Order: sequence, then structure tokens, then C-alpha cells
Amino acid sequence: MLSQEQKRNWSDVETTIYSQVSIKSSGYGQHKLSCPACQHTRKKNRGDKPLSVNIDGNKIIYHCHHCAVQGIIHTEQKIMRKKSNGNGTSPINPIQIKDKTSSSKSEEWLLSRGISLETAERAGCLLLEKNNKPVIGFTFPLEGSTDEYEAIKYRSANCSKDFWWENNATKLWGRQFHDNSLETIENTIVITEGEIDCLSILESFKGVANIEVFSVPNGAPSKISDSKVDSSEDGRFKYVWEERSKFKNKNLKIILATDSDPAGEVLCAELARRVGKARCYQVDYLGNKDANDLLVKTDADTLRKQVLRAEPIPLHGLNSIEHYSSEFQALYDEGRPKGVSTGIKSVDKLFTLQTGYLNIITGYPGDGKSSFVDQLVVNVGKTYGWKTCYCSFEKPGSLHAVQLSQVLIGKPFFEGQHPRMSQEEKDFSEQWISEHILFQDYSDSEMPTIEVILDKNASAVMRYGIRVIVIDPFNFIHNDYKGLETDMISNMLTKVQLFCKQHDVLCFFISHPNKPQMRDGKKNVVTGVDISGSMSWYSKADLGLTIYRGESNVEVHCWKARWGWQAQVGKTSLIFNILNGRYEEEQEIEDNFDWTL
Repeated sequence: MLSQEQKRNWSDVETTIYSQVSIKSSGYGQHKLSCPACQHTRKKNRGDKPLSVNIDGNKIIYHCHHCAVQGIIHTEQKIMRKKSNGNGTSPINPIQIKDKTSSSKSEEWLLSRGISLETAERAGCLLLEKNNKPVIGFTFPLEGSTDEYEAIKYRSANCSKDFWWENNATKLWGRQFHDNSLETIENTIVITEGEIDCLSILESFKGVANIEVFSVPNGAPSKISDSKVDSSEDGRFKYVWEERSKFKNKNLKIILATDSDPAGEVLCAELARRVGKARCYQVDYLGNKDANDLLVKTDADTLRKQVLRAEPIPLHGLNSIEHYSSEFQALYDEGRPKGVSTGIKSVDKLFTLQTGYLNIITGYPGDGKSSFVDQLVVNVGKTYGWKTCYCSFEKPGSLHAVQLSQVLIGKPFFEGQHPRMSQEEKDFSEQWISEHILFQDYSDSEMPTIEVILDKNASAVMRYGIRVIVIDPFNFIHNDYKGLETDMISNMLTKVQLFCKQHDVLCFFISHPNKPQMRDGKKNVVTGVDISGSMSWYSKADLGLTIYRGESNVEVHCWKARWGWQAQVGKTSLIFNILNGRYEEEQEIEDNFDWTL
């Protein structure tokens, strides 16, 4: 909550937020800023930017994840973005370079890195003097123009790594050139961490073969959590979606030539997760840091051979221990994998949540399977920034959003006997849902086969970086399988399992059990063996849960725990709050999950 001093200076806070947005923003969308309400009071992590800001026309919605300040600023005029040329790719103000006189110092530095001027010129590089300093300009040409650019990324041509942009670009960098006299390596694309590495690989193939090589526009992520990209860095990967046409070929071989440091490894893993691990290969630099380092210390032949020798990123298959060496060492150094909190203390004692796993949830109709998953989704979104894609057949997106909004805010959405959420709270929840939740809609589109569902989720991973998928429920999925139902279900669950591992996502798969079995006038508590159609529901689950609603409480049963460090077989009891859809502790115990907005 705000202090009295913060409240007194409220107008100054909003004025500061508005000025920060006006300076930082080049368009609509989401931004991370320093929080003027609490930044001056923080003694640790002062460099963090905890203020989430979303610009929507003449409305600015803000929320600080540190001090919980929130609100909406209504402006008299819209904060305008740089418009595009109709396809959303080219800025309205193209860049022109009048003086392209080459800098001798830039040329010398590039040659010292083993890169010829011919390769740089063919790749569209500008070797210039700017502010009396030698620089290299990596150009993004404006479509249809030979002397205008969408954007230019500059790099100092010396030992320092200073980068800056003239207009920003959300595309892969690299102007491809082909020599018709040379063989073309088909169905192959190389992606590097930096432009110099991209030029290095192009140099290594010069005069030998044509190959498509590109660089990511903004390097490796700067913020990493648990050897993964922090959710705050999702915006960095817009280029994956913008350039999705380059990845359409299902037979494409994607060679990832990222740096051999921790940040480069995380970048490699995230790119593979978004475009599909099965197609990805990783370059070994023979103990060197990156492609350019290998080029300088050896020669072009060595670099080219290492690119062509890139090893497949490990999948579940026939691999030697060498494929898992880094993971093996990490387990030794860091111990068992650690799942994330469910946001409910008593549930955490039963199980935690981990990406890459298939979670099967069952229970009788009306017992609260979907609402329980909704709360877990909100919890991990609020705590860890995880994004979720729902495939929920039984409720339209608008009504589903109402339920999620109630869980998030903790108040009823509709007018009734109890106080409902305010318009500001409704607006905040809408913005939060827009940032964290996607809904698959099959009301007027193709039949929802498991292949179609997973394909849509693959697009959501690529574009938005989702970490969670929800399929609810199984019996709405269409299938044309001609064999036995048991084989169909086993095949389907195997596909979902592989998807979870290849894209490192957590799946909640909800399925109904057989008809209720009564004992002493009460319904039995069902498990995975009671789900309709196949024993595969039990055998394929990494985590198996049953939601069972009793007379006064709701029981969460764990009947399958593939990994002992993630879960244990047992149960816990919760109270369901019908006013807001939240599950609450049965006993009044301290809950360290912060629901404060």
C-alpha cells in the first residue's frame, strides 16, 4: 500500500509516469519502467523496473509489482506510435544516409576480425564515421528501396561493444546473397546471437556454398531466472513471430549459433522452444566463445565445418550422456529440479508446478476442475509472469474472462448482494488478462483435432512465449482415428507429452471420469484409472490430480507423482469461495501469496 507521503505526491507520481511513457514509448503496447512511487525508497535492486505500463489509445494503465501502486491515467490526446506502411513492418519515417563514405578505421577493425570488405558490403553493412568514431551500421532495408532503411543498428568499430539504434527493428538481420555458380544448402537456416557472428559464418561459406544466415536483432536476454528467459524479456523475441514465414517449412534445419556462455545457452534454449526443438541444432565452437572468436583463432574452413557439424539439440531418443553433460552437472551442483509454487500453501505441500510436464486432472462434473486450474493459472501469471493459452470448449472467452477476473481481483464481477469490483478494477483485470491469457476459439473454424490444438499452441509459444497450456475437456476433441479408442488416447497423450518437452510448457489436461460409483450413499473419489477410454490417462500422466467436492470442502487428491521432488501421493482440503471463484485454505494459516493489486 502507498505511504502517506506517496499519497500526498500522487499527482507528481502520475505526472512522472506520463512523462516516462511519452519519452520511452514509440507506440502502443507494454513497457517496463522505474516506479516513481517507490524507486527512491529502495535500498536493494534499485536498477529494477517493476512498473508495468500499458498504453491503449488515450488511456495509460499502470501497476507496480513492488509497491502495488496502480491506476489509470486518462490523457486528452492519444500517445501516437510510429505508423507502419500497412503490413506492420516498415516505419513511416525511412532513414536516408547521405554520406556513405567508408571509414578506414571501420574497415581495419572488420578485417582484424577475419571478415572481408566484400562480405560486409554484400550484407549491406555501412562502414562510417559517426561523432568522429568509427562504426558499423547493420541496415534493415526498406522494402522496394535501394537507399532507404527501416532501421539501422550501429556498433562501435573498436574493442568496446557499444550498440545503438536509429529506429528499432523486430526482424532478423541479414541480407542474403547467392552465387549461382555455387551449391545452395537447401532447407537450412543459421541464426546467430550477433551481427559480427553472422558475417563470420557468411565469410566462412564465401566461394564454397550458399547458405542462409541471420542474426537476432538484440542479442541474448539480459535477465535470466533458473536458467530460463525471465518473463519480462518476452518482448525481446517479437522477431520470432515477425519472421515466422522463415520457419514454416516443417523440414527446415535450424542451426543455432549462439554464444557459448550462460546467456547464449539460454537464448539457444528459448529459440528452440519457440520454433520447435526437433528441428534445431547447436554449434560447438571447440572451446571458443562464439563464431567470430573461432574464425579469428582458427580459419574459415574450421568455422564452416563446425557449422555443418552442428549437433541436434537433445530430444528423448537414443543419446549418449554427452548430450546431457551440462544438465547432468547442473543436477550435481544444484540438486533436484525445483517446481514453482501453486500459490496455495497447503497445495504446495502436495505438489509444485514444473514446465515440460503433462498434468492430468479429473473429477466429476461440477466438482471444480476448471476453476481450480483457473486459480493456478492466475497464481503463476501473477507471481512468475507465465502466460497461458486455453483451449476450453465449455465456456466462451468472455465468460471465462469473467471467472479469471474474479479470481484475480477477489470480488464478484456482476451486480448482486455483495460489493462488486469497481470499473477501475475491471479495467485492470482486463489488461492483466490481455497480457497473460490467450483463448483458442473453435466456434467458426476448423475441427479441433489434437493436431490443430497443438499447432495453435505452437504459434502461441512462438509469438507470445506461453509457458502453460490448458485443454478442457478431452471429450470435445475431434478425432478420425479408425482403431481402438485406447490406442487413440495413448497416441494423443504421447503427442501432448512430446509437445510439452519440446516447447518446455506445462499442460493441464482435463478429462471426465466414468459414471460415478457410489459407496455408502457417497460418490467414490476417482483416479486416473477411472477416466473414460484408456489406462493411458494414468500411465502417461507426470502429475495426476482429482478435484472432489464434498459437503463442506473441496479435496485435492494427488494419485500420480512421477517425480518425487515434484509431488507426493496424498490429499489436501480447501474451501471454495463461490463469490470470487478462489480456493482458500481450510485452516486459517498464513498465506504468503500476495493478492494485493
